[in-house]
Amino acid sequence: MSTFKALLSAVILVTAITQQTELFTQEISTENFFKSNVIDNIKISPDGEHLAMVSSDADDVYMRIVNIDSGELVASFTTRRGTGISEFHWATNERMLFSTHRFLGGLEQPMLTGEIFGLNIDNTRKFQMVGPGVGDFAAFTLENLIPDTSNRVRVTRYQVNRSSIARSRPSSFMLDINNRPPGGSSAIVNNLMNEVRSPLPWGQLHSDQTGTVRLATSTDDNMMQQVQWRDNNGRWQDISADFKQSVLEGGFEFAGFSGEPNVFYFLQRSEYGTIGLYRYQFEQRSIVELFAHPQFDISRNDLVISTARDAILGAKFSGYGFEVHYFSDHPEVSLQQSLDAAHPGELARMTSMSHDGRRSIVAVYGPQRAGDFFLLDNHARLMLPIGSINAELPVDQMAPVTPFGIRSPDGLVLSGYLTKPADSSSALPLVIIPHGGPIGIRDNFLLNREAQFLAHHGYAVLQVNFRGSGGFGLEHQQKGFGEWGNGMIDDINMARRWAIQAGHADASRVCIYGASYGAFAALASAARYPDQYHCAIGYAGIYNLNTLSESDVPFIPGGEHYLTAVVGSDTETLREQSPVNLASQIKAPVFLAHGGQDKRAPPAQAEEMRKALQQAGQEPIWLFQTTEGHGFYNQEYRVDFYTKLLSFINQHIGD
Repeated sequence: MSTFKALLSAVILVTAITQQTELFTQEISTENFFKSNVIDNIKISPDGEHLAMVSSDADDVYMRIVNIDSGELVASFTTRRGTGISEFHWATNERMLFSTHRFLGGLEQPMLTGEIFGLNIDNTRKFQMVGPGVGDFAAFTLENLIPDTSNRVRVTRYQVNRSSIARSRPSSFMLDINNRPPGGSSAIVNNLMNEVRSPLPWGQLHSDQTGTVRLATSTDDNMMQQVQWRDNNGRWQDISADFKQSVLEGGFEFAGFSGEPNVFYFLQRSEYGTIGLYRYQFEQRSIVELFAHPQFDISRNDLVISTARDAILGAKFSGYGFEVHYFSDHPEVSLQQSLDAAHPGELARMTSMSHDGRRSIVAVYGPQRAGDFFLLDNHARLMLPIGSINAELPVDQMAPVTPFGIRSPDGLVLSGYLTKPADSSSALPLVIIPHGGPIGIRDNFLLNREAQFLAHHGYAVLQVNFRGSGGFGLEHQQKGFGEWGNGMIDDINMARRWAIQAGHADASRVCIYGASYGAFAALASAARYPDQYHCAIGYAGIYNLNTLSESDVPFIPGGEHYLTAVVGSDTETLREQSPVNLASQIKAPVFLAHGGQDKRAPPAQAEEMRKALQQAGQEPIWLFQTTEGHGFYNQEYRVDFYTKLLSFINQHIGD
């Protein structure tokens, strides 16, 4: 236990987790609800002696290495302001590798900087190895650590053209992880060996357990997946026809190599119409289904992978609640099952394990748990807490989350989640939060800070996976195509009616709030059902479907084809669905928030919506942050937005 105390003290010191002295009955501040993650992730070294963790505060992101037995902070690295750590791996017992990203907006995946860094546990040899910062104007990703290789890893290089890698033809290299680049692109290439160039114009390269590049994958302009196999002689062979290629229909997605030669895993649509997991053997060109759920899709992030990363053990994913399925006899399955049993109704995942199997890091998430990390002694089956993603959101104070399901008139099951204060018995004022995307995106059973924030202040909160949402099979997703302002909006309103009829919500006090497409849905709902919504909030929203081509989506490979397929191309139909043309029908007060650097939803979208409302006789509340992107990343601006959001909702549907 003394080891644990030393470790815990070090983690608390390093990550600035403050001791909780407040009574559980005290209100949680807006700042604490929306603060940056104190800990993003923790991984244990192969010898089980050190922890590497990514932590952050309002301004900076850190890589920290702590000795488990002494609790001593032995090494650290602070990223440049405005950048974070996207992924990190123990390359050896002594050396940690990590890549960085830039924050563009609070609603987007951060953009990789293309730089890879190394750090030793004795705080030495701390330097960037590849990327723009050391003379090569190209973007690199860490592709494969290669088991049993101590000083080489596989990296993929993408040539940067006009600040974009979208049209780059990637190359794979072996990188020497110990040599510091002396500077200049020619010197950097000296650290890069064994180049393999992709036969496809963009996409990814994948190497097997030996570090041999075997697979090239890419998406073409028609949203078709291209797959080529590289044989032992270095020749590429097109095997695309062996798979379902349409990305819009859930075609081929690479999921990892097996420990067996010429065998890999992939995801694609099953006979149920859901996305399942498959095994491919090149010599026989054979495909074996490993798992497919009859109702729910699985994704790469749902897969349970062995700590040696040579086998897929099962899948843990959101269905209505959580679903857990194992389809392997691997010895780690029993340990995974014991974790599931210890955390019913939550997701428990091993992020890493020591080579001897003695120690593991376990992360636990749930509808009321933002995320907690534990050190697991696998021999004693003892889990010791290390730290939390956000210790200011204790499980005890989070509102219960209840899955629900209703059936639409055309037969779709519309599932979602109702979040209500634990002690509520009467119908409450309701806030509906439609998700962004919208195609292929879904709400899940994990903690949602916005829903918990509003429930903490006395509101019932409704999230619904309307048609077009991902996770529920092909039919559910495709029924959303072209229905952004019609069928999706009707589904949301149907969920509103259910919440009222079930006694959860007060029909006279309903507000709708969303971000990105969710903002579109909020304003479209207020226009389509003007008497049913009593306030509407749009955050980083799109409001005119006919000008979506001015966003950054068409510049993504297949982007133009995607917009035509899922939004539609008939300008009159799109005009009729767009809230910017329906402002005169909106009776509810409106709050619009937007960032001046938003590329996904350009500021002109919000400005046009504001002008349309003004011309219709309504002056919306307006919050515009010039330096922010697709959603507010800056914590001060983020807290200011949610403070104003709560005030606006309180004013119109609060007590």
